[in-house]
Amino acid sequence: MVRSRCETEVSVVNIYKITRLNRPLSWRLTSNRIAILGSVAAGAIALGWWYFSRDKWQIFAAALVGVSAFIAWAVARELDPDRPRTATLAMILATVGAFGPWEPALLVSAIALVGLRVLAGTVGGELKPLDLIVLFGAAAYCGTRVDAWVVVLLLVLAVLDEQPAGYPVATVGMLLAAAGAGFLTDVDFPDNNMLDEELLWGLITIAAIALAIRTTRIRSKTDLYGHSILWPKVRAARVMAGFVVIGGIIGSDAGTLVLMTPVLAGLVATALYRTFRPA
Repeated sequence: MVRSRCETEVSVVNIYKITRLNRPLSWRLTSNRIAILGSVAAGAIALGWWYFSRDKWQIFAAALVGVSAFIAWAVARELDPDRPRTATLAMILATVGAFGPWEPALLVSAIALVGLRVLAGTVGGELKPLDLIVLFGAAAYCGTRVDAWVVVLLLVLAVLDEQPAGYPVATVGMLLAAAGAGFLTDVDFPDNNMLDEELLWGLITIAAIALAIRTTRIRSKTDLYGHSILWPKVRAARVMAGFVVIGGIIGSDAGTLVLMTPVLAGLVATALYRTFRPA
């Protein structure tokens, strides 16, 4: 057991030498086991549901439900570092949301997760060169989607706070240039006006933001160096999570809503747990 822990610690340190965008997923932690098993369970539930309701195995779609649940769990861990149960609730909400009339944008949600992680400062330390390359590519992709433009703004704000070597202006310029290149290459504008359903989700998101930002302190430490996670950074991440969802609602075609379901699930779970379990 001692050897296993040492090997885990060494691997974590080696990973942090390369990138600061990840967080270790150790099986020894109960919350991580819940994340892995819960994601598998979400996919299995979706697979069984679609088989019995449509008499067809939809393995790929079921796998995406599991991915959506995991992203929601990870988002909630960034928005509420002190409470693992918030992440579990987010997984449940994302799984239920996967059966709704909208199509979750999982890649954009994953990019938003990375931006929220950097903005909240839960990992700690400066970004590595590889991180900037990944963020440039992410910005270029998000630039091709109107519903993901707010995610580009999220990446910009995150980099402004965590930029290494003291050159935030140059890095932000490159991020915006990458997003602009994606925009010029391929972008689709929404064709229709906002539906009442989309307006309702927008109002829910705004309410979730208002409830989630009421926390006044964070007790958790960063993964690297063990520094205190700053509450203003977490609050900014919660607000930006809401804006990401609202941007997805406004930028989507009416009737084919592409909602950032995992991000919304993480934010709503944070708001609910903060409201009913404030301690």
